[in-house]
Amino acid sequence: MPRKPRIEFPGAFYHIIARGNRKEPIFLNDADRKHMLDKLKRYKKRYNFILYAYALMDNHIHLLMETREIPLSKIMQGILQSHTQWFNKRYDKVGHLFQGRYKAILCDKRNYLLLLVRYIHLNPIRAGITRLIQCKYTSHKVYMKGESNDLVDTSLVLSQFSKRKKAAVELYREFVREGIGKDKEEEFYKLRGQRILGDKGFYEEVIGIVKEERNTENGIIKDRKVEEIRKKVENLTGVSSEQLKGGKRNRSVVKARALFVRLSKQYTNLKCRDIALFLNRLPTALSYIEQQITDNEFKQIIRKLNW
Repeated sequence: MPRKPRIEFPGAFYHIIARGNRKEPIFLNDADRKHMLDKLKRYKKRYNFILYAYALMDNHIHLLMETREIPLSKIMQGILQSHTQWFNKRYDKVGHLFQGRYKAILCDKRNYLLLLVRYIHLNPIRAGITRLIQCKYTSHKVYMKGESNDLVDTSLVLSQFSKRKKAAVELYREFVREGIGKDKEEEFYKLRGQRILGDKGFYEEVIGIVKEERNTENGIIKDRKVEEIRKKVENLTGVSSEQLKGGKRNRSVVKARALFVRLSKQYTNLKCRDIALFLNRLPTALSYIEQQITDNEFKQIIRKLNW
């Protein structure tokens, strides 16, 4: 089964897990972890994302991230590739450091922000590595200081507990401690559509955003059906569907056929093979067909459409 594409849009909120190849370590010592934190800071500055929490385990990492203009795929490609290159050079290794595709779960921030921050910060505890107070390579220590730094944004989470900094930190601390032994891992992996953590309403909201994003190109909404295009061409040119599909090559039919191809490409999500199939042509012929109407002619027609 082919992999589903990433769900990416400005403001998307993700729980990201990147694991070592064959479950092998991606950090061998503190210097390796510090290098990863430096990379995260550098890419945060470059790509302007928000990082709410992180945990650097021996063979995997957890990130809780909200993107802005730059899509997650570009952000993670930079972070993981640069760390892999550095690690391989430092330890004279070759090949992949991380296991295939990292996991990126699109989450409902309204309902899961606090729970996911706690879940990520308690990862070392669940693994039996350390006590909470000794969690050196999670962002828990940043929250305990009550202030954001150049990597972690704590203000939104702490504001959920209190407007007063000291009270917020204490309430946050208690909230995290209450999660020890209580948070069930499976709760954060019960996904809708294999990629989304949230209730049915959130799932439908995301699907709506995705459809709008994918149906829009350069400000043009690509939501027209082929029948709408056919009718519009017939109204504008007087050329029928049978004539479009036929073998006639008189000037009016050639122009109408070119207009159909260009409108289909601009206002629908049809692939070239689908457009060619409708016209009883080979896909390789479409480029020649659409050239039979000039850009200026096409622009003048577009002005009349009011689409």
